[in-house]
Amino acid sequence: MNVRSAAAALLVVAGTAVCWRLGFWQISRLHEKQALNAALRAALAAPPIEAGDRPLPLARARDRRVSFHGRFDLAHQVLLSGRAQGGSPGVDVVTPLVLAGDTAAVLVDRGWLYSADAATVPVDLIPGDSGRAVVGLAQAPARGGAYPPLRSIGTASAQVWSVPRLDPDSLRGRVPYALAPYVLRELPGPGVPEHPLRTDPRPFDEIMHVSYAIQWFLFGSILLFGSLLLARSRRSGAGRTVARLDEEAPPAHDGAR
Repeated sequence: MNVRSAAAALLVVAGTAVCWRLGFWQISRLHEKQALNAALRAALAAPPIEAGDRPLPLARARDRRVSFHGRFDLAHQVLLSGRAQGGSPGVDVVTPLVLAGDTAAVLVDRGWLYSADAATVPVDLIPGDSGRAVVGLAQAPARGGAYPPLRSIGTASAQVWSVPRLDPDSLRGRVPYALAPYVLRELPGPGVPEHPLRTDPRPFDEIMHVSYAIQWFLFGSILLFGSLLLARSRRSGAGRTVARLDEEAPPAHDGAR
C-alpha cells in the first residue's frame, strides 16, 4: 500500500469513527430525554405538595406539583412573549400569587393568551382571577446567558411587562414582596378558569434522537463499506487491465535472423 492509499484509508476510518461516535451520542441523548420524560410523568402523577400559604424552598419544590393558596396581584403581571399555541401567536400570562402576610409571593404562569404580535396584550383584555388554591408544576428558570430586560407595557394603575423569558430575580424592587425562586406552571383541572389556556407540559422529543442516530450510523456505514467496495472495484479493474495488456503484448522472439 502506497502513502496515498494509506492516507485515504486513515481518512475513511476517522470519518467512520466520527459518524458512529455521533450516532452513539444521539443514543445517549435519547436516554436522557427518556429519563426526563419518566420524571415528568411521575411528577404529574404524584399528589401535590400542600404548601398552603407558605413559600417553599427551591430544593423541595423544583419539578414537583405544589399547591399554594393566596390572592393574585393583578396590578403586577408579566407576559412571556413568543408562545405559539396551535399555530396561533400568543403570550403566557405570569401573575404573582401573594401568600398570607403579603410579604412573599409565587409567580404563577396562568397559561396562554392570544396576542397578534406574540408580545403584548391590552391590560383590560388580560383575564382577572381571584384568591384560590393553585396547583402547578414548580419550574426553576433556565440558566445560561443574560436575561433580556423587561419591557413595560402597563398603565398607571397596573404594571405589565413583556419579556421572552423570565427570572424571578429580575422583578426584585418592582414588586412589594419577596418572590420564590421559581415559576409555578398552573395545570388544568377542576375549578381552573378556561382563560388563559392551561395545558400540561409537553414531553421532550425522543424521536428526533432516534432519527439522528440512524442517520449518523448510515453515514458511517456508507463511508466505510462504500470505500471498501470502491477500492475492491479499482483493484479488480487494475487486474483486468494488466491481464489485457499481457494478452495483447507481442510474442517474444528468440535470437536474431
